[in-house]
Amino acid sequence: MTTPQALHHSLLRPCILQILRAAGYHSTRPSVLDTLTDLAARYMFLLAQTTARHASVNHNEPELSLEISIQDVRMAMQDCGALIPEKVIEEQEFYGQEDTRGVDAFVAWAVGKVNSEIRRVALEGSDGAKEDYLTVLKKKHSTTDAETRYIGTVLGKPAEPRAIKVEGSEVTSLKEWAERLKNPLNSESTMPSSRRQSSALSSLGDDTVEEMEF
Repeated sequence: MTTPQALHHSLLRPCILQILRAAGYHSTRPSVLDTLTDLAARYMFLLAQTTARHASVNHNEPELSLEISIQDVRMAMQDCGALIPEKVIEEQEFYGQEDTRGVDAFVAWAVGKVNSEIRRVALEGSDGAKEDYLTVLKKKHSTTDAETRYIGTVLGKPAEPRAIKVEGSEVTSLKEWAERLKNPLNSESTMPSSRRQSSALSSLGDDTVEEMEF
């Protein structure tokens, strides 16, 4: 069975090939390609982790802790060295002017000739193409509707959430179980106790038992 790491590596590998082709390389060793793919995956993972960390710090409300903003992405790119050159924040505050050279250079690359060549190579080598390699590959190996076949997988749209029922208990769903875990005091009063009820004799003290006549 293919592991998630191997699947993600296989999906990222053609992207690295297209970038190398757009840069002018016509061949490479498999070991070199795998190394570059692994480096790109690690860097993207680092960007995602750093962005999530900035989002959790910048948003005070717990429900907005994973709401990613453009500021969170920019701060993560600055931390990971994607937006350079840039003056330190103290120097920017001293002169009262924000240094946007790193952002300007990134925007120029995104809309420039280098990235345009990468997009041209990615879209089957044609300027008029509108489908990337992954869409073409999915259609090639699918005899049915590609959208319905890949629903709920990493290659398709996310599936609609379904309630998971819990059998053998009065707790009928995982959502209800999570709510009871959050409010244990309220749930203890409603949930039946598994302990057997004590008899009348067990509730009497030792002195009371001695005074009883048999």
